Amino acid sequence: MGRNRGIGVRGRRRGAGLAVIAALGVAATPAAAQSTGGAEHQPTPPAPQLSAPPPGVKLKKPSVVTSWRCRTDCVSARVVRTGSLLRLRGVRLRRTYEVTFLGAEGVDDDVSAAAVRRDRKRLDVRVPLAAVSGPILVADRDGQQSAATAAPLQIEPAAVPMAMAAQPAVEVEVTARRAYFDAARPAKVVYVVHGGAAAQVTIDLVRAKDGAVVASWGATDVPAEVPQTLTWDGTVKGKIQRTGRYAFRVAADVAGARAMTARTRRSGPDPAAFDFLGHVFPVRGPHGYGEFAARFGGGRGHQGHDVFAACGTPLVAARGGVVAFEQYHSRAGHYLVIDGVRTGVDYAYMHLRDAALVDEGDRVRTGQLIGYVGDSGRASGCHLHLEMWSAPGWYEGGRPFDPLPSLLSWDKTS
Repeated sequence: MGRNRGIGVRGRRRGAGLAVIAALGVAATPAAAQSTGGAEHQPTPPAPQLSAPPPGVKLKKPSVVTSWRCRTDCVSARVVRTGSLLRLRGVRLRRTYEVTFLGAEGVDDDVSAAAVRRDRKRLDVRVPLAAVSGPILVADRDGQQSAATAAPLQIEPAAVPMAMAAQPAVEVEVTARRAYFDAARPAKVVYVVHGGAAAQVTIDLVRAKDGAVVASWGATDVPAEVPQTLTWDGTVKGKIQRTGRYAFRVAADVAGARAMTARTRRSGPDPAAFDFLGHVFPVRGPHGYGEFAARFGGGRGHQGHDVFAACGTPLVAARGGVVAFEQYHSRAGHYLVIDGVRTGVDYAYMHLRDAALVDEGDRVRTGQLIGYVGDSGRASGCHLHLEMWSAPGWYEGGRPFDPLPSLLSWDKTS
């Protein structure tokens, strides 16, 4: 088939006692499956209603934001600037992982930030450096999001603090708390040089574990008070870097003085730090892990592991790549196989609720929506059956291996 091997928010209810048997063990070759075609695919359908949860999986309602108000560094109670402290009110806010400032339509200008503090009914967060006017929402660790606020934020340019105006200083902030290899949006940092004069800027990317500088960007002339951006694709000299925590460090030479990254007007996590990850957990909602016959092997040659969730739970690509197969099988139901980019691994997703949202030959990105959890084919309960196959690929000479260690690892981090 000539496939190119080169291209190719979280649940914590593990061991939920799910002994449901997902009668699968597909042994047919891909050619034996019946294609569904691509004409009926919808690129971005509305979010579906969730079914009742399978046994052992407890659904938690998403957070709700009912109102917001600016608390400090405000233009007014309803008009903010970057660095302003917002107070959000609502319900179920204690589970918030991050707050997303949506900006205009689309995801290109979305910016996320961690809460400064939170409890069940209120949450404080600072407006990120790159945020633009628009609504906001909150997301929990299972990937569930609140509805966007009806009243959008109006964001005006930030006032330069007196201390920064008087002497050189640099503000730095990443636009997301996590960055995934091969995702549509790579790691991105925004920085502003203060001090009234243009600067020569150098940027280092530092690995938190050992303090090593893994990448550097040379001196560049940067005007004062103009936000600048830089992205990193997760590689250095073509080599994917190890997963873990990283931070951007910015230095600016202004009129003979040297300014390093400043963290003024912020508390809590380092705003220039982020987690770099190779995979995202594919089930974006509350879930539980199958046991006994639903495990790899499972006493009947089960070639994957089952992750149970409500039907309609969003399903994303754990790793980007090319869709090798997108078909229907009487036992696997709606399924697709993605040839993982730079992994030598094929990822098979089975029992989707409907035909996948991507077609054979499509290039997908890590974290891209590919369908919804379902129970199509021969399945007992709504779940994802995930298989991982070694090179040269799924039913092309490769072998399936137990995906559970990978699932557990991805679940902890994403």
